[in-house]
Amino acid sequence: MSNLAELGDWLSLHQGWRSALPDELAVGTTLVGVAGAKGMRNRVSWTVRKYEPPALLEISGEGVGGTKYGLALAIAPAASGSRFTLRLDMGGRPLFGPIGATAVRAVKGDIERSIKQFETLYA
Repeated sequence: MSNLAELGDWLSLHQGWRSALPDELAVGTTLVGVAGAKGMRNRVSWTVRKYEPPALLEISGEGVGGTKYGLALAIAPAASGSRFTLRLDMGGRPLFGPIGATAVRAVKGDIERSIKQFETLYA
């Protein structure tokens, strides 16, 4: 989960890094990547907000035009293995009103497919 080089292997919204990945993550680490859905791409400056390996990674991002993102990935023990949780928050002026509702609908299916891909790769 914390191997950011593999993020694009399962998270379809992640379309690549535009900065070098650090050897080790820490709170405050910054990275630049591209997030996208349904043909819309946005260059995002990400900052690690919480990092508790191997259980939790939270990053927040600011994209072009004032878009804001939050991504939280968590793994916790469960009765039959592990429970994986992914939370994506999107906001900022470009996503107010009907455009925001459309963006949420577009991203929902991508997130569901990404979780299935994560399970396929790491279960």
